[in-house]
Amino acid sequence: MRPAATFDQILTETPMPRRVLAIAAIGGSAVIFDGYDLQSLSYALPKIVAEWHISPVQAGWLASFTFIGLFLGAVGLGALGDRFGRKRMLVLGVSVFAVFMGTAGFAGDYTQFAILRFCAAIGMGGVLPATIAMLGEYVPLRRRGRMTAVSAGCFTFGFVLAAVAATLLVPDFGWRPLFHISYAALIVAVLIAWFVPETPQFLATRSRYDEALATVKKVFPAIWPTAQAADPATFFTGPRTENGKIQLRTLWAPRYRNSTLTLSLLYLFLQFVVYALDFWMVSLLVKHGLSLVGSYSYAIEQAAAATIGGFILGWVLDRMNQYVALSIAFAAGGVCLVLFGFASSVIALYILNALAGAFIIGGQNVVHTLVMATYGPEARATGLGWALGIGRLGGLLGPLIGGYLLAASLPFPVYFLVFAVPAVLCSITVVILRAVKTPQPAPLARQLDPKY
Repeated sequence: MRPAATFDQILTETPMPRRVLAIAAIGGSAVIFDGYDLQSLSYALPKIVAEWHISPVQAGWLASFTFIGLFLGAVGLGALGDRFGRKRMLVLGVSVFAVFMGTAGFAGDYTQFAILRFCAAIGMGGVLPATIAMLGEYVPLRRRGRMTAVSAGCFTFGFVLAAVAATLLVPDFGWRPLFHISYAALIVAVLIAWFVPETPQFLATRSRYDEALATVKKVFPAIWPTAQAADPATFFTGPRTENGKIQLRTLWAPRYRNSTLTLSLLYLFLQFVVYALDFWMVSLLVKHGLSLVGSYSYAIEQAAAATIGGFILGWVLDRMNQYVALSIAFAAGGVCLVLFGFASSVIALYILNALAGAFIIGGQNVVHTLVMATYGPEARATGLGWALGIGRLGGLLGPLIGGYLLAASLPFPVYFLVFAVPAVLCSITVVILRAVKTPQPAPLARQLDPKY
């Protein structure tokens, strides 16, 4: 058998140690709170609108302020993660959103709430890119699709918990306790700071080889004997950065330019439909005649289906062409949205709601694998942060445009026709990305696998 020469090659051939599973569990907990905090606004919104007498357009702007913060957090903390480390940015992001989101439950008016929500969103924006970049470097390539699905699936599982909490708390206790729960995320920040080491790949890109080897010894004891005997400069492959600096302009260098542009469009379209759907689903169903608690059941089902769908898609992505699988998923999700708008049977509504959640939001959970495959280790967090940041602009536009549509009192199917258009554009953009992506250097185990 060919002897493994680099860390990534050995990692591909080594069983996943328990310490990595523990790191994944802690990172997943951070992402669960991230998803919970983002989605809790949607479930609290009908009560907030009634308490402060705000219009649908003002409610849409409230969501848009959130996504401006998410954009700044994703791009800013993502880039800082490639400079100072995924771990530090993860601790910072979780701490910021926990403090500000928990405090938002004490807001006395619309303006106070909007400011606190904006500050919390900056922290929320940095959590997902830091977690995915970190876990993507701790797991072998052959499991990266599943691990990314699990990480992002924790995000939509946070949606489920937010819907369940809203069902239990909002009717009797109001909307404020939903946000006080966020203070508990500070426990996760402490666990990350105490237990989670920085990834060896990141440390190696800074020529911090002693720390990288120490992490290998602690996290990957089976790899340690080989690492100890190897030359660190060749064992840890991947480009170093000058003076530890990564700049956004790296993403627009000739090597990455076309991919960065295409990924930007993909995330813009995808998060437009995801967050337009998430933010307005409860309000649309209430306006359509359902009770508030009844509309929560659709939100819970959709979030649960997204989580399960993401896991299934992650498994599929590890076994077939990633681009084909995601293109089909997004197109199918768009068709389900169109049919949902015209469905009259309760059974059909539930089925189509679940399928749309599984294909579109579940697809969002695993689309990050395309980013990990596009950029080298020196720019992964920056690239993912940029993609998520541009996506947040789509997330800003989705709720805002949905607010104007809701204020116009259009027929129920029109909303879902509008939401279906960007889903189809996602399918097309994935195909384009496959055509323009520049192949990245990879371990031999990956080069020999035809599905990539």
